[in-house]
Amino acid sequence: QNNNSAINDLGPIENFAAACGSGATMVLLTNPLWLIKTRMQLQLRLKGQETAVASAGVKPQYSGLVDAVKTIIREEGPLALYKGATPALMLTSHGGIKFVAYEFLKGHFGNYTNSIRGGAGYHRTVRERVEDSLGYLTMGALSKIIASTCTYPLQVIKSRLQQRSEALQVTDSGKINVVKREYSGVIDCSKRIWAREGFGGFFKGCLPNAIRVAPNAAITFVVYESVMDLFS
Repeated sequence: QNNNSAINDLGPIENFAAACGSGATMVLLTNPLWLIKTRMQLQLRLKGQETAVASAGVKPQYSGLVDAVKTIIREEGPLALYKGATPALMLTSHGGIKFVAYEFLKGHFGNYTNSIRGGAGYHRTVRERVEDSLGYLTMGALSKIIASTCTYPLQVIKSRLQQRSEALQVTDSGKINVVKREYSGVIDCSKRIWAREGFGGFFKGCLPNAIRVAPNAAITFVVYESVMDLFS
């Protein structure tokens, strides 16, 4: 009971630090996989592309995961697998913001439910349990949307840094051009996005991303609260 009380009494700073610490560990373990995923998603697949690649003088595209790892290490060195790691580490603040926002909303939600229900020892009805679950769903979704919106520019920068330096692009007329997308770092990438695309360039795809991640976070927090309730 004391341990549960200590967990429940964690403040915003403790929640933020715990979330950032776990996020940083995940970055160190999974950044190579995210980099390869990003590059393979951006590859242009066309019929007869081998001829186009050869004529354009572009490096061949990856045929799969193993080929991608070998090619990256051979052409760019092993450290290239950690391109985008700096903004990814900065993105660990995403989890911190999410939990701080959730705990803030949960505190107000708890105060509201306590004001209209009984005090200590009060047993919730089935309807009230459903209402609480709906509340956790809403708060989980909102906290994820807040965190995603606040940190989305870092996601854009990370994706740009993880792109391959050379890629094929099809124009409106059907021609294939070679696109150079080399950034020297976070600051250089930020400057180029601002210069070429303006403020909105940092939030491209933000809305569909929020719609994608909100349901997942909502369900996660409902399960989290249910498990905590079982052990309390």
